[in-house]
Amino acid sequence: MSPPARDERLARIRTQRLAQLGTLLAGFAHEIRNPLSTIGLNLQLVLEEFRDPENARDKRTEKRLVTVEAEVRRLQKILEEFLSYARAPEPKLGPVDLNARLQALCEFQLPEMKEHGVSLRFYPGGDVGLVTADWDHLQAAVVNLLRNALDASKAGGEILVSTVREGARVLLRVTDTGAGIPADVQPHVFDPYFSTKKTGTGLGLPTVRRVVEELGGSLTMESEPGKGTQFTLRLPSGHANQAGAEPTS
Repeated sequence: MSPPARDERLARIRTQRLAQLGTLLAGFAHEIRNPLSTIGLNLQLVLEEFRDPENARDKRTEKRLVTVEAEVRRLQKILEEFLSYARAPEPKLGPVDLNARLQALCEFQLPEMKEHGVSLRFYPGGDVGLVTADWDHLQAAVVNLLRNALDASKAGGEILVSTVREGARVLLRVTDTGAGIPADVQPHVFDPYFSTKKTGTGLGLPTVRRVVEELGGSLTMESEPGKGTQFTLRLPSGHANQAGAEPTS
């Protein structure tokens, strides 16, 4: 067997093993989700018995139960995000009126932003037209970026969503004026399970990148500590010239 053929065979074997491992891990996560939910439910029932502690011992017990319940909720969140990452359905591609969809999404997210004293503005590009995408998947990715931007922003901060055409691509940018990301952290932001948040799972940004790549696009990030962060999604616009085409639901 020639070296190129051998290398190709080894690469194929590694790919198959990784696929099998992913399936195994997803099955494992699914199997422990149900008993973990049962544990969480019973913890809540036990906590009800200690809501009005009558002595110091009951107070200590209640405090410990609250801690355990919080850890169970954290594990449940990790499991759900892992299953979402590992078992995401194939995207159903179609023409999407990106500006119209983003306008509606920003209007929906605006009240939550205002509650935190953060402004949200949308700047649609005039010649964007339609993009080829699965809106359900793309919407989830944008919402993830908006939540990250909100977490990074203080009261008085600003989050900008914008679109612009760049040749055969449409650029969708989510920019915040928050704390920015330290230079030594930036190379790792797309690594699974890497997170700087105390309650983060580290699967948010890897999921966003996977979604964008499955849509035939790419995701990049620029950040400057103390000034903010910008994520850029480059999306294919194969349906841009189909005037009057219906957006996907």
